[in-house]
Amino acid sequence: MQALITNKYVAGAIAGLVAAAIIDIQAFRAWQSVQDAIAYDWRLAAWRWLQGAVSGALMAAGLSGMA
Repeated sequence: MQALITNKYVAGAIAGLVAAAIIDIQAFRAWQSVQDAIAYDWRLAAWRWLQGAVSGALMAAGLSGMA
């Protein structure tokens, strides 16, 4: 497990995932009514978490600027 975490691609993916998750959790916590909390789109949040993980891995691979 330790070797997996020290892999730069895995570490980048985890960093991206955590960054995306923190933003979504903060957005979820801002609900004003129970209906807001129930209506929160966790499928969209999970999609953003996946995008964050892929983005982080790509950044670790050195593919940060694709201009």
